[in-house]
Amino acid sequence: MSKLIQMRNRIQTIETIRKVTDVMRIISMSAHSRLKVKQEPLSEYLNALKNLLAKVQRATPSWSHEQLMPTGTNNNRLIIVIGSQKGLCGGFNTQLSKILGEYLSQNPSAHYHFSAVGKKPIDYLINTYPDKLISSFPVITARNFLAIAQELTDLIMTATPTYTSVTIISNVFKNFFVQKATATQLIPFDPTHISGTIDSPTEGYMWDETPSDILNTLAVQYIEAQFQHLIFQSLLSEHAARFISMDNSTRNANSLLNTTKLEYNKVRQAKITTEITELTGNF
Repeated sequence: MSKLIQMRNRIQTIETIRKVTDVMRIISMSAHSRLKVKQEPLSEYLNALKNLLAKVQRATPSWSHEQLMPTGTNNNRLIIVIGSQKGLCGGFNTQLSKILGEYLSQNPSAHYHFSAVGKKPIDYLINTYPDKLISSFPVITARNFLAIAQELTDLIMTATPTYTSVTIISNVFKNFFVQKATATQLIPFDPTHISGTIDSPTEGYMWDETPSDILNTLAVQYIEAQFQHLIFQSLLSEHAARFISMDNSTRNANSLLNTTKLEYNKVRQAKITTEITELTGNF
């Protein structure tokens, strides 16, 4: 009888776990669907900035910017790690730590600073590089990612001394089932790599300011748009990864539940058969 009680308790535990993972799966899919609506406007904004920046930069090939195109030799580097606020999303954060380790081994330096977006990368960097974490953003949602992007941009533009290298390590959303951890370099900023429609640099625009002043503003806006895009991509990837993880957990729980119930019924039936045999043997 004690074995039947243990198995019954186990079945109840598995059913509870299955309900929790199923609810989390539904929540992740709902959050991902709401975020997906914002993807196209953000992409259009980033592409429009690319086109405009390419047009103005073509008219001013000698343009330079102190913070975005540093020429110093201080080797002051900043790495921004964008991860998840919560766990239960498979290897989402593990991939980031792997890419970070590879990047540090390929680019050794004694002057690294770190900034983290999301509670999980904050915890990792506090445990691994406690003295080098200069800023952190533990809460990352669809409502505050624009404010985080602006604060990160301000951090770069007001840094003293200026950063000679700024790299973002984050997950990029390829499709719903594929999220890839990548390292994206923002600084040194190379405007020649900005592709856009540049057939006519001045078509449709009247410039009240000098091209250099316009480029100074556009370049900062482009850096901020890059932050917005990468943080948003990380949010999309996080919810997709959590859905896949919880969906697999729900399937495993269903399979384990069916197996346990079958075993429970066999043990129960064997117990009943034994009791009937003992009863009939007394007559």
